[in-house]
Amino acid sequence: MSFRDALESGFIFMDGSMGTVLQTYRASGGTNWKIPEELNLTNPELIQKIHRGYLDAGATVILTNTFGANRYKLAELGYTVDEVIQAAVSIAKKAVSSYKGRYIALNVSSTGKLLSPMGELPFDEAYEVFAEMAIAGEKNGVDLVVVETMSDLYEMKAAVLAVKEHTSLPVIASATFQENNRMLNGADPATVVTVMEGLGVDAVGFNCGGDLTAAQFLAHEFLAHASIPVFMEPNAGIPVVENGTTVFKIPPEEFADTMEEAARTGVRILGGCCGTVKEHIAAMVKRCSPLTPLALNPKQTTCISSWSDTICIGDDPVIVGERINPTGKKRFKEALLAGDQEYILSEAQSQIDSGAHILDVNVGLPGIDEASVMDQTVSALQRTFRTPLQIDSSESAVLDRALRHYNGKALVNSVNGKKSVMDSVFPLIKKYGGVVVALTLDEDGIPPTAEGRLDIAKKIIKRAGDFGIDKKNIIVDTLTLTVSSQQKEALETVKALSLVRKELGVRTILGVSNISFGLPLRDQVNSIFLTACLSAGLSACIINPLSQSMMGAYHTWRALAGYDENCLSYIDRFTGAQAVSVESRPHALSDTDKKKNEASASPSDDSDLFSIILCGLRDRSQKSAHLLLETKSPVEIIDGYIVPALDRVGKDFETGKKYLPQLLLSAETVSRAFEVIREHLARSGVVQESKGCIVMATVHGDIHDIGKNIVKAMLENYGYTVIDLGKDVPADTVLSATAQHKAQLVGLSALMTTTVANMEKTIGALRASGYNGAIMAGGAVLTEDYAKRIGADYYAKDAMASVAIAKKVFGA
Repeated sequence: MSFRDALESGFIFMDGSMGTVLQTYRASGGTNWKIPEELNLTNPELIQKIHRGYLDAGATVILTNTFGANRYKLAELGYTVDEVIQAAVSIAKKAVSSYKGRYIALNVSSTGKLLSPMGELPFDEAYEVFAEMAIAGEKNGVDLVVVETMSDLYEMKAAVLAVKEHTSLPVIASATFQENNRMLNGADPATVVTVMEGLGVDAVGFNCGGDLTAAQFLAHEFLAHASIPVFMEPNAGIPVVENGTTVFKIPPEEFADTMEEAARTGVRILGGCCGTVKEHIAAMVKRCSPLTPLALNPKQTTCISSWSDTICIGDDPVIVGERINPTGKKRFKEALLAGDQEYILSEAQSQIDSGAHILDVNVGLPGIDEASVMDQTVSALQRTFRTPLQIDSSESAVLDRALRHYNGKALVNSVNGKKSVMDSVFPLIKKYGGVVVALTLDEDGIPPTAEGRLDIAKKIIKRAGDFGIDKKNIIVDTLTLTVSSQQKEALETVKALSLVRKELGVRTILGVSNISFGLPLRDQVNSIFLTACLSAGLSACIINPLSQSMMGAYHTWRALAGYDENCLSYIDRFTGAQAVSVESRPHALSDTDKKKNEASASPSDDSDLFSIILCGLRDRSQKSAHLLLETKSPVEIIDGYIVPALDRVGKDFETGKKYLPQLLLSAETVSRAFEVIREHLARSGVVQESKGCIVMATVHGDIHDIGKNIVKAMLENYGYTVIDLGKDVPADTVLSATAQHKAQLVGLSALMTTTVANMEKTIGALRASGYNGAIMAGGAVLTEDYAKRIGADYYAKDAMASVAIAKKVFGA
């Protein structure tokens, strides 16, 4: 029986932690290693023994000892990916040889590097790293791939794409979440499900993270959104340190309680992460084996997402902002030709501020490389905003490149009833995921009747099914025709909306403003037409959200239709608003006023460094700093603009209004401004004073430094000098650097539970040396109580907490 057949027919029981068991052997003096993966070559008997322990406990699947077997981590020890994975799979094969119905999973996890735009690792390079691992895994005979402990949705996508494009293996995708129930990059469970299902994984879920209560919440969230099997591998609670050793306190039976409840509510793939050993797995298998798995519950929701948030397009209509499009926009065309991304970002910001839920992105213009410009524009928009995008192009090559690099699940505009178009677009939707706009036209043009457009919609949906695309991922555009020239046909658009909704059960979309071309008072026509379409079942409105009359019609309709409970949104938006006369509406302006309005859409005040930092407009920060230096001193700029802006961004980060990518973008914006300030000080012969010196290190045995690097960036932006000792740093090196630089604060980081003991040893060594400064500890496996237990003065849960600690130590 194949793994996919086994998954369809019953529960799958995964093994427990490899690292926890290895740490036990290390603590007893039985073995030692730099990274666990090297034991595949130096001590294969031990790895096989651990595998067999889990198999005896009833595990259906064992994961190869390849968690960190990527080229970056192995190169430090002189090993190749091929040799380590070959050895790991060989060991696993020997372990399962005497058992029936067991499977070997290639274990794949993070590169340990931040992907662009948060970091420096390009998406395509990360993809190649994972492809190398996947190819080696299939070549050596694994049955499936488990992509696990992923904290960045974008890296997760790179890994899944690499597996699916280079192998025929089943793939499970598993994220790890923080205390706020979001990934490090900000994605929530619904977004993980939306993106991973779109990519076609066989199962989706989570592992590692917090305690069992958090695991229960996450299981509920995944089950609420997923149409495919859900995977769950929680830790055995939160670790503590006893006698210098990391200990997990949750006993097997208590762990099994949680897993049984998860199995009863629908989780189909169950296993353990940090702190779980064979006894935990045995208890879980004993409790869950007698149960019958619940049938899968396919969800018929039409969902798209950004890198952090999901929007479901349903009965309550959404707004798609139409202004990132060169058609009829001279200033926008100039920006595209000049590569002026800041103008495009300002257009995006104004639409989001006006209520757009989704942004249409069209950069089709003669004389440019559309694929390249689209790629750059989508990257810039996603770097700056959380809003989902609609990728709008008639060229399949443009769609291919943009969808490959899009971080999330995009709305795609478009496909139509022409066979050649369907055959070129549908494979892209199947590969990358997406909700595709289906235009109701074909080789014979646009049918004049609603029934004719319905027939084309049926044809498109049927053809999509041939590619394995569910109709929930089709959103039909019944095509708005110009009422001034096709009066009868234009009204058929409204009738077609109703037919599509009633007969096909899919969502609908329209470019509403096409109705009024060639007419005066266009907004008046558009607004009346919009309300008619909404009443007929329009799900997504492609409009100009800066139009007061259009947005007024939209919000009024929502209130009347009962989607705006107690009319609260309407009241909030329009309380105190002035009535808009026909003459003041945007489309009724004079040519002169139109030019003024278009000019004002670009960024207005280059000296407003506070807002520039807040919005993460990194390409404007240096110009802003230069302008401010004409009238203000560096200290005035730092104290009056930079620090207050960083504080505001930090507060938004802590309250969940902003996520890590936005925090890092604001930090980069500040860094660019500081370059100008430092150059100014150097020319003036002034040396910028540091607010204090901080030594930072990832402790010995731990090769993960993403978190430390993020903290370093934020501390430096606040004016502190950071001595970064890197990763896998022995205690003696920390002591030496602390003494050399007279550091008043030491920051220690650890991601792995197996290396927290080394953090405690480093803290002990610092104290024994007579160091009387402050020590802060952070990392995914730590809690405030845990940090205090191992002797740290402060617990730094994230980058902004580290800044607050530094302010306390050195004085605000």
